[in-house]
Amino acid sequence: MFPTRILAAVLVLALPPLIGAGASAQERTLTFVVGAGAGSVFDNYTRILARHIGRHLPDRPKVTVRNIAGGGGTVAAEYLYREAKPDGRTVGNWPGDIIHNQIFGSKEVRLDTRRFGWVGAVSTLHPVCVLTKASGIGDVAGWAGAKKSVKIGAVGRNDATTNMSRVLGAALALPINLIHGFKGPENVRLAAGNRELEGGCWYWQDVKKGWGKMLAAREAKVVLQAMTEPHPDLSSVPNSIDLAKSQDDQRLLMYGVHDPAKLARAYSLPPGTPDAQVAMLRKALAATVADPAFVAEANSQGLEIRPLDGAAIEETVKRLFALDPKFIVQLRKLLFPEKPAGEKQAP
Repeated sequence: MFPTRILAAVLVLALPPLIGAGASAQERTLTFVVGAGAGSVFDNYTRILARHIGRHLPDRPKVTVRNIAGGGGTVAAEYLYREAKPDGRTVGNWPGDIIHNQIFGSKEVRLDTRRFGWVGAVSTLHPVCVLTKASGIGDVAGWAGAKKSVKIGAVGRNDATTNMSRVLGAALALPINLIHGFKGPENVRLAAGNRELEGGCWYWQDVKKGWGKMLAAREAKVVLQAMTEPHPDLSSVPNSIDLAKSQDDQRLLMYGVHDPAKLARAYSLPPGTPDAQVAMLRKALAATVADPAFVAEANSQGLEIRPLDGAAIEETVKRLFALDPKFIVQLRKLLFPEKPAGEKQAP
């Protein structure tokens, strides 16, 4: 057996280097870089996280938040990729659709998202489709059998929720008249309330808040959810993966809806960050999302906590980049059609 002093020395050497009390203020600072403006959902989640995660890191660092908006999050992602030091002291939070844009060959993505280290996500998104009572459709079976296309509202032509609507329509044979160009989810809800639209496919976190009054008054109803596991709030709502009739349709849902929702708000580290630092931050994030004080503050602001660990995110990214090139072409044509059939621009 090792003498006690030698064994202690071995254990110390095996631990990741921690920053001592004599370190500079910069060395004792953890910075979150948010790829969106102040007041955004990204920003709100991260600022609450920043107020709590320091207690779960060995050196109890000062934690700051820096907003670098622009390019749909690409400016922040590129800062993390090219400029931030890979020392575990800078954590990025930018939209996960940048990963998909790289896979689909977008010229706007000038980095390799496979090289980031993945810390985890505080909350994955949960896609749903909601239809109004005025649409005359009360469930997904009625939607599938509708004699005319259902008017579904969306934001940008290639917005994540627009793409979600396209995939759900294709995978489940749902007749959709997609109308994009609305300024935001609230505008979609207002248009639905005015009977200009018959519904929309969005994320439950947003629908629960924005459509709350219509849902409570039964003027609208969630008819479909689309994630690997059903949401606790929606136990009686059909899940798209259970309705898919073929493996091809299941693949479309998995890679075109489920994975984007998982990666949407993931936290990442600069390429080259040592494994020990990645592991330390994963552990700290896991401890924080289980911290009652953190959960209470997030819930007080209406923010849902449905975490996903960094290893699962890393595996999801690897799986996406291992897709069959033929399937990638199929999915790209569905998500980014040059001439979208039956789609219209909002007035």
